[in-house]
Order: sequence, then structure tokens, then C-alpha cells
Amino acid sequence: MTGSAGDRSVDVVVAGSGAAAMAAAATALASGAQVAVLEKAEQLGGTTAKSGGSTWVPNNSFLLARGLEDPRPDALRFMARQSFPALYDPDAPNLGLPELAYRLIGTFFDHAGPAIDALADMGALQCMMEPRFGEMVDGVDWAKPDYHAEFADNRVPNGRILMPDFDLETAQLGGAVMIEQMRQFVAREGGTMQTATRVVGLLTEDGAVRGVEVESGGKRSAIHARQGVIFGTGGFTHDPFKLLAHLRGPIFGGCAVPTNTGDFLDLASELGAELGNLSNGYYSQNVLERTIAQGGVLGHDEDVFIPFGDSMLIVNKYGDRVGCEKTPYHERTQSHFVYDHVRCEYPNLIQFMVWDDAVASYDREHFLRYPVPEPGATSPWVIEGNTWEELAAKIQQRLLGLEGARGLTAAIGPSARLAPDFTAHLRGAVQRFNRFAETGHDLDFGRGDAPIHLAWGSAPRDDGRANPTMRPFASSGPYYCCLLGAGTLDTCGGPVIDERSRILRRGGQPIDGLYGAGNCVAAPTGQAYWGAGSTLGPGLTFGHLAAKDAVQRSPRT
Repeated sequence: MTGSAGDRSVDVVVAGSGAAAMAAAATALASGAQVAVLEKAEQLGGTTAKSGGSTWVPNNSFLLARGLEDPRPDALRFMARQSFPALYDPDAPNLGLPELAYRLIGTFFDHAGPAIDALADMGALQCMMEPRFGEMVDGVDWAKPDYHAEFADNRVPNGRILMPDFDLETAQLGGAVMIEQMRQFVAREGGTMQTATRVVGLLTEDGAVRGVEVESGGKRSAIHARQGVIFGTGGFTHDPFKLLAHLRGPIFGGCAVPTNTGDFLDLASELGAELGNLSNGYYSQNVLERTIAQGGVLGHDEDVFIPFGDSMLIVNKYGDRVGCEKTPYHERTQSHFVYDHVRCEYPNLIQFMVWDDAVASYDREHFLRYPVPEPGATSPWVIEGNTWEELAAKIQQRLLGLEGARGLTAAIGPSARLAPDFTAHLRGAVQRFNRFAETGHDLDFGRGDAPIHLAWGSAPRDDGRANPTMRPFASSGPYYCCLLGAGTLDTCGGPVIDERSRILRRGGQPIDGLYGAGNCVAAPTGQAYWGAGSTLGPGLTFGHLAAKDAVQRSPRT
């Protein structure tokens, strides 16, 4: 492109301003580099600023300070098993994984803790255990276990989850605190941060990336990078074309900020970047009608983390249970993607969370109550019926009223209506569930068997039952229902990176001067969500590694 009055040069250009991008900016500045941070939205922080700020960090210094070991071989097996379950073999070389995938998981284990420590040492980000290991807050131990702490290879089921250090009594989100800490550091160190600025092109010379073309206020200019360009611009949740083309599963909405439209996927593809993990995302179940009303954009705490209540279950259009209701959001949401090849439909496209009045009237505060209203309150998303027949009729009426409504890559059509025998199947599902609740053993889906079910998904009415996550439904109404759909926290596929966060071409060679981290690249997590903070942990780590590599390059004049 031709030069203009707005053209300038810096050492490192960072696109985006979420966790991955700000970690990269802070690391580069701490090394003495001149840094420009470019944010497409009107405000800094990206999706990170909307999040709770949990950060999954294996072998972190907080664990080590308490004398707790996080053995590398066990941790790699734990991660690999979830990330690539169709390939995983504990006895095979690289655990059965492709070589690069195995190396990236190992790189994350080796560098996640040191990256967090480095950010702390430079004064960019101060973390703590979540929030303080073993501390009880309102009767809850916030140091929740990993989402699959029951796996034998998980030698450290508690303590890998960190958060930015903040006052637990404030209402501010941990993710917002994380961004503010790093924003202040970037400002103190002389980095520039420019919002409402979109990267629309990459400046190249002999196949190497030497800067970016940006658009801001209707004008275009160039920012040249003497040492490197690092992208941390998030995924493509809000580009329905990309979502439909790549992502596995019908999606109604997502938690990512609306500016997450996969810009880096387009830019890197033009340079011949290798692409990976495009069919995977970080998934969340959401309240269907609210998601549609908000145009597919979810706010913080508008996903259904772990469904509330003990006399509660989730069924599909046929009235059948579809899985363990207390499984965390990422795995549970994928039950929506089951395809019936005989009927040629998604029978679980819309799911129906039902509960009785004992759950509705429970008056003790619980942080995972949503979408169940507080006692005495109402919600436009909750349907009520005095009998199962009345509830089913009202659900059908609601579905008919929603026909034609569209989400990001899913719509509500005639096939979403309840099956004629829905009520009979629902009664059977409730009766079978009641028997499990009496014995304490869910023989179908193992509800209550995993530590996370009990830590954050158990019923608040713990009265000594063998399985506090289940209680028999009342024999008479009222009964309640909320419609659930599938969503994303964000996608996690894109250009493939190496252990230094360099973007790789098709064929495996790095694109000189181009880096990526966070949800805009092919995530080292594969299809997994290892525990709370499995987005922010790798994002911070590989953002840090990208900047470390970039600033070691000889600056171009």
C-alpha cells in the first residue's frame, strides 16, 4: 500500500486486547520494545473482560509453594485424553497424538506457570488461587475441582485454577480485573492502545509480515512492525457464514463479543497459513428464548453453567433424558449436536429443563441458580403448569410461537415441536429418575459421581442423602420448564501455531514475523475444556511466548 500521513512504525504490533493480546503486549513492553495495541471494538478487553477471569494453569507456583506436585507425564495424559479422545493411546508414542499437537500440550504445561510468574514479576498481572485455596465464601469452597477430576491421571484435581487478585466482595468480574491490571501496565510502560481500529490487511515483504493496514474513523493507514505482528483477536462466533462452514453443531448464540468475526482467519489464509481445529469450540448451554431475543449475543452469566436444583432433569422433544444434567457446560452442550440418522433430525436441538416447586421455592441464595428465578419472582423464559400435561401443552404452544426464529447457525422449525408421546415419555423419565434419587445411583448417566457434580452442581439442600444432586420430584405440581439451546463461549480454531506461537504455512514452515494466541488460532486444547479457565490459561501463555520470540528478532529498519 502507499504511504500516508497516518503511517508509523513500532517494534511490535498487537491486534486485539483480550488476555492473549494484552499478555503479549505486556511481555514485549517489559523487554523494552515499542508496542501498539489495536482493538477493533470501542473498548478494550474483548471477551476476556466479560468473563469470570478463571485461568487454568497446571504446575503453577501456588501449587508448588504448598508442596503439591503436578507430575508432567500424568498431566499430559490427562490433557491429551480429553483433547484428542479418538486418537489417545497412553502406550503409544506422543500418546497417539500428532507430533505438533503433543508438543503444544507439552509446551503449555512447561510454560503456563512461568508465564503467569513472569507477568507477575513485571507488574502486569497479579494472580491468586481461585480465589484462595480452600477458602469458604458463603458456605462454598471456591477452589472447585477440575471438570474431570475423577480421571485417574488427574493427580491435582484442585489448585490449577487461578484468578486475578481482586476483592471478593466487589461485583467486578475477574476478567475485567485482569484486563484492567494489564491495561494499566501497558499504559505505564508507554504502549499505545487504539480502539475502534480494525486490522484489514497484512503488510508483507518477500513473504514476511512487516506490519498491518488498519482502518479507523473511515481512514486507512499503515503501522509497520520492526519485530513482529501478534494477533489475539478472538474467534469467529459472530460470523454466521464461518460458523456454519466450520463449527460442529447447530448454534443459537455465543458469549464472545460481537466483534469476534474471525478476521485473522481471513488474513492468515491469504498468506497460505495452515488451518486447524476449526470444527471445535468452547461450548455453553444457554436459555434459548433469551439468546434469540438478544440476537445471539450472550452477556456474562447468561449461560447455564451447571443446572440448578435436585428435583430437576433435562429432556429432549421426545421426553427422554439426554445426559447427566450436572456435567459442566462444555461437555453437556454437545448433547445438542446428536444427529438421528434415521429421522434425519437433531432430536436434542432444543432441550427442556424441568423442575418442581421444591426447587422453585428454595430460598437460600445460590450462585448457580440461573435460570431458575428467585422465590416469588417470575421470568419470561420459564413456563409453568399444574400438571405434566398442562406443562407439555404450554411448551408446545411456546414452540409454535417461536417457529421461524433463527440463531447463529440454527433455527426453530416444525421439527422442533414436541413428539405426540412427549408427556408419556416425560412421566417415565421422571419415574425412573425418582428411583435413582431414592437409591442415590443414576444408572443411566452417573449424576453425582464426579467431584465437580458435588462441588458446584449438588443441590443446596444437603440433608445427608447418598447423592445430594438428586431428589425425587413431587407427585403433584406446579412444574416448571425452561427451553435450552447450544451456544459457544467462543470458537477455538484458526491458523496453526508452533511452540513459539509462530503462524505456520501449509507444509509446516513459519510465516516470518506473524504470531497468534488465544481463540483466533488452532487451540492446543483440541476439543477439550480441561477445567475452568481453559481459554484464558493457554491464551496468556502463548501470548507471552509470542512476544518473547518476537522481541528476540533483530529489528528491521
